[in-house]
Amino acid sequence: MKKKLLIAFTAVLAMFSAKAQTTTWDFSNDSANWPLNSGIGTSPIVKQGLGMYPIATNSNFGAVTNSSQVTFSDGYVATGNRLQTNGGGSAAAGTYKPTQRYFFVQVSGAATVKLWYKSGSGGAVRSAFVSDGNTVLYGSAATSPSASPADTAILTANVPAGTFYIYTDAAINFYKIEVTGATVTTTLNSNTLSTTDNAAAKVSANVFSDRGNVYVSNVSGDTKVNVYTANGQLVKSLNTKSDVNFALKTGVYMVNLQTDKGVKSQKVLVK
Repeated sequence: MKKKLLIAFTAVLAMFSAKAQTTTWDFSNDSANWPLNSGIGTSPIVKQGLGMYPIATNSNFGAVTNSSQVTFSDGYVATGNRLQTNGGGSAAAGTYKPTQRYFFVQVSGAATVKLWYKSGSGGAVRSAFVSDGNTVLYGSAATSPSASPADTAILTANVPAGTFYIYTDAAINFYKIEVTGATVTTTLNSNTLSTTDNAAAKVSANVFSDRGNVYVSNVSGDTKVNVYTANGQLVKSLNTKSDVNFALKTGVYMVNLQTDKGVKSQKVLVK
């Protein structure tokens, strides 16, 4: 009897273990977590586990705006809003890592990512891409007038454990993004925030921590400093033209520097 119970328990446990972990960002139907807004600003953030990297010269990436109802070919119904990229990701030539207007997601294991989106311009053929930074895992799922409904597309890609990126070649409206098969563990760190265009190398300022303080040194001009927790929460923001330091509580932070020469991010440990 005990053996039968053990076998039954093991079978039930295996059934629950096999259930895939799913994380969904439904920009259209989840107005509580994705309310109407004009964009995320000019600093990268992590919201509801979804990393979002804007463009330093404009704040409108990630704008959630009103949209008419759209029913996609798989039956998903977008009833209200959409999230706009308002431009392309501009991956550097010869690479597959975007430098602006992109999403980044870290997963604990192999997973499947699915995107529901629509062209940002009626009738224009536009593409979304999923990349691990080294290869395009899926690209060229172009929206087009021949799609049903018009200008819509659904992209599905298998991604390995680690960080993957979602970006576009032009303005596209996302209605939903879903990750299945692994736990989402996205944080702001030097890997996800580094770019391939060497913009960070053009920023002369340096960041380091010592005895509970964070120091920004070698500042050569107008510099905006934003400090985020590991969960993407903005805890300090300031503008400076000279070296500066400030105290922070114990923890791991991402310090983002923005200048007219580019953007630089540095992870620091405050003890």
